[in-house]
Amino acid sequence: MPGYGLVVPLLILIEFASGMLQGAVPILLPQLAGSAHLGAGDQALVTGVEFLVSGVAVPLTSRLGDLYGHRRLLRITAVLCTAGFAVTAQAASLGGLLAGRGLCGFLACWLPLEFALLRDRLGADRGGRAIGLLVGSLTLGAVAGAVAAGTLATDPGMLRPTLWGLVALPALALLVLARRIPESTTRADGRMDWPGAALLSLGLLVLFGGLGGAGRAGGPLTAGCFAAAAVLLALFVRRELRTGTPMVDLRVLAGRTTGPVFVLSFLLGCVLYGSQAPTLAFQAAVPAEAGYGLGADSQTLGLLTLPSVLGATLGAVAADRLARRFGARPALVGAFALATAGYASITAVHGSALAFAVPGALTGFGAGIALSLLPGLLLHRLPAHQTGIGTGVYNTLKTLAGAATGAVAAALLDTVLLRPGLPSEGAYTAVWAGCTLLAAGGVAVAAALRQAPAAGPVADARPVPAAQAG
Repeated sequence: MPGYGLVVPLLILIEFASGMLQGAVPILLPQLAGSAHLGAGDQALVTGVEFLVSGVAVPLTSRLGDLYGHRRLLRITAVLCTAGFAVTAQAASLGGLLAGRGLCGFLACWLPLEFALLRDRLGADRGGRAIGLLVGSLTLGAVAGAVAAGTLATDPGMLRPTLWGLVALPALALLVLARRIPESTTRADGRMDWPGAALLSLGLLVLFGGLGGAGRAGGPLTAGCFAAAAVLLALFVRRELRTGTPMVDLRVLAGRTTGPVFVLSFLLGCVLYGSQAPTLAFQAAVPAEAGYGLGADSQTLGLLTLPSVLGATLGAVAADRLARRFGARPALVGAFALATAGYASITAVHGSALAFAVPGALTGFGAGIALSLLPGLLLHRLPAHQTGIGTGVYNTLKTLAGAATGAVAAALLDTVLLRPGLPSEGAYTAVWAGCTLLAAGGVAVAAALRQAPAAGPVADARPVPAAQAG
């Protein structure tokens, strides 16, 4: 087993591979769906299954990592992801794609488990500083994956070989995890609260299903999903407050020092994902037909996303240095202020590529800072034995925010129409204005953050002997 000095570089490589997988698949999916004779609705269903699995799996694997070891759960999820990409590579039907992409949803579990592993092995300070490098590597990997897949996918004969090439990435990550990454040494006491896990999983599944179907399913069905999700999640909260071994210690997560960080994670998800699809749709709109838009083709759309992605990469890498110089709270205030300014600029002016590129870079830089600093804040504010579940909830809230704001944006575009089937320019402006207000809310919450208390001894955690931890 290597020294701890190799842990961060190796996890950076694993996150780069994860980013490549996340960047490549959306580029290849339309061509893969076409080869399987699937329509746009089927493609949305395939994407939705991966989204649902991610939302449910992250809190479950995070809690299991706290109980039984974070490297162990990383290994298990790497096996599932390898199988998922292998199934996807040979899938020739809707059922095969659903099975493959569902297993690939476990890829979202890697980052919170790695955060917990870093905190355990390096401590809160050094682990927090390493998070920015992981987030930056993930973002850079997504760019590399999208560019590589887009280049290879121009030749239809390269589709299957490219997909099989992607299988090698989680397989190599599994090899690194098995041989070169040490196990965490701190365990939460108690056992898995399976009834609570079932209530949380069902609640999230129904909630994500309702959000994903909003605008496509009927109003009564969507409302029924939301009502059922509310009941299931209320039962989950009731159980967690009463059981002696909760899956999620809600009292800790809702505390004065941790609660605002989770609010910021939700707002960050809104900032990151709230306008992605509407912005791409606006940029692709043909001015001669809609009276607005840039008429961008797929290659141009990819170029238009680069400023925000590169900005996020730079922000994630620079976050720790900014936090050490100015403090985490001022850095977060500045991050959400940049996102506010970026969205406000696009709301006011959106008639050219430059009007999107510069504000997109500002918004991306601010989002990158927040992506890096918020998990680090949690590392300092959560008990060591709850790091996995805490960062897992953080990731789930970001995903939930993306689903919620995406559903609201889709409803606006479907309702505020220029003519049947064509959203008005005002609908897009309303989406960007809403994201501006949400980012401004992040400024206020970040400004009110409290100082984390000094970490004390934890009664319900137990160390694992080094030989047993591996």
